[in-house]
Amino acid sequence: MGVDKQLLPASFEDASGAVGGVHIASDWRADVAMVSVECETAPVETNSQRTQAPKTKEGGAQTEDSSGVGEGSLSHAGFVESAELNSFLLSSTADLEEALQRNLTSNVFDQYDVSWEDEHDQVVCLHSLKHRGALPATAPEAVLESCTAVSWNASGSVIAAAYGPLDRNDWEMSESMLCTWSVMRRQLDPAKADTALQLSCCLVSLAFHPTDPALLAGGAYNGDVMLFRLGAEGGDLVHCKTLLTEYTHQWPVVQLAWTRLPQLGAALASASADGRVLVWTPSNKLAHPVMGFQLSDGDRSAAAQPDGAPQRKAAGGTALGFSPLDPTLFVAGLEAGQMLKCGLHANALRTVEMVCAQRGEVPWTAAAAALLTHVPAATYNRLKLRVEKEAVLSRAKQVGAATVFAAGPGVEQIYHSPASFAYEPHSGPVYAVAFSPFHRNVFLSVSTDSSVRLFNVLQPKPLLVTEPCSGTLFSASWSPSRPSVFAVGASDGHLYIYDLKRNRGKPDVSLKVTTDKTPVYAVAFNPKEPSLVATADGQGFVKIWRLSGALSAMAPREQEAFDKLAGSRGEGRGDEADEEAEEERETEKRGGVDF
Repeated sequence: MGVDKQLLPASFEDASGAVGGVHIASDWRADVAMVSVECETAPVETNSQRTQAPKTKEGGAQTEDSSGVGEGSLSHAGFVESAELNSFLLSSTADLEEALQRNLTSNVFDQYDVSWEDEHDQVVCLHSLKHRGALPATAPEAVLESCTAVSWNASGSVIAAAYGPLDRNDWEMSESMLCTWSVMRRQLDPAKADTALQLSCCLVSLAFHPTDPALLAGGAYNGDVMLFRLGAEGGDLVHCKTLLTEYTHQWPVVQLAWTRLPQLGAALASASADGRVLVWTPSNKLAHPVMGFQLSDGDRSAAAQPDGAPQRKAAGGTALGFSPLDPTLFVAGLEAGQMLKCGLHANALRTVEMVCAQRGEVPWTAAAAALLTHVPAATYNRLKLRVEKEAVLSRAKQVGAATVFAAGPGVEQIYHSPASFAYEPHSGPVYAVAFSPFHRNVFLSVSTDSSVRLFNVLQPKPLLVTEPCSGTLFSASWSPSRPSVFAVGASDGHLYIYDLKRNRGKPDVSLKVTTDKTPVYAVAFNPKEPSLVATADGQGFVKIWRLSGALSAMAPREQEAFDKLAGSRGEGRGDEADEEAEEERETEKRGGVDF
């Protein structure tokens, strides 16, 4: 029986997974492995929000048709060119040019000031600052009742204020606040200070470093001198402070002033009610003073007295002012009303080089030698040997200022009077002394006797005496842009601004700072923006005022006129000075140049 064979079509493949046919494993095709997996992802969040777009609106305005407007002649109807007129103009051209040239060199209108922007006495209060934020739990509410001092930093952007209760008898035990505001910020909050630091003792004085805008010095009622570093990491703003020793201040530090010494750079001088003037340097973190002086109640230096003579009685210091053009010259005001011309190197019996040149067991540094420049000759050699012995026992490679203090010299040995000249005194305590930034020999002083006195450091009598009010004057500050302008803070709650170019006898502007006639304790001009001046008052406010352009921009030949006033001799009362100024203005109209 035959069997039918069904022939299948030939099928040859080399692909894996082929169905049917003949499969021959491929030696040239690569298989791709594929795996299917699933995974879960977080849901995608979506959010819809509206935005406000500006609306536009079209409008039209009807104007006259300009098609009928033609060009017109600019010449006057009926004008006829004249040959005679042309000839006259040509012949007079030389005379006209000569007159115009003469006007360019004329000084007739040099003293005539025109202000196109604002009035001379226009003053506006820009900010009224008082910290009202949350106080520390231990801080009493009365801590912000009175503002005792203000100071601008070097960039003129930050104002610092010291607070403390002035109506208490236990200031050294009273708490205080240090507040700062960045007044140039758009987000300035007058009721919330950028920095509000609670202190355990009352701050009496403040002074920013002249070039470092973040370094602030403060003087306390208990005699401490402190340095604050604004914006310090970790929030600890107190950079360093002095320690209480027999060589530091024992009484309130009433005034601070920065100066510059050749070997130390920027130095901080402090005046205290104990009569001491001490010089500090930030480089040693106020570990000890680098120079020290003791003010006396006499007009002659105690260091100039013969050895063995009784020392004059120490006098309490109340004011201190350094010359910006001579960093070693300063004037000190005393509690009894005296004012003394002083110098960091005045009455020195030997130089630093002489101390260092003398051979000893250990070499001396300049800072240590400066402490021995005023030591009387009778005790100098004995003290020098004692200090060198202290250095040998402590195994020091050189004698530093710390070694001198460690040797325990007597305060009267190393602290002597820096005074070399006395001025006609006030009849009450001198609360402020300020040197002019435009003249090395001019300074002013204010006192409880209601008088403002302008002095030349070379003359004992004042150049000018004026009384803005009948109360006590607490503070004074010169304008950094105008030689003739300064401001005075008074106990009647007013700020008096003088412009000696306009009036020498009375204030040019009188501002009512406080509403209840509490005193204006401090005033300070902005060093970078001369139109801004800050005041601190008994109501606890720091107010920023903007002066007019006439009060903040120097007038023509003003410096020359101020130099003439500084060189005048003898005392001048305000009224007499006004009469003299009026005569000078009349002379000026006849061709003179000075006011």
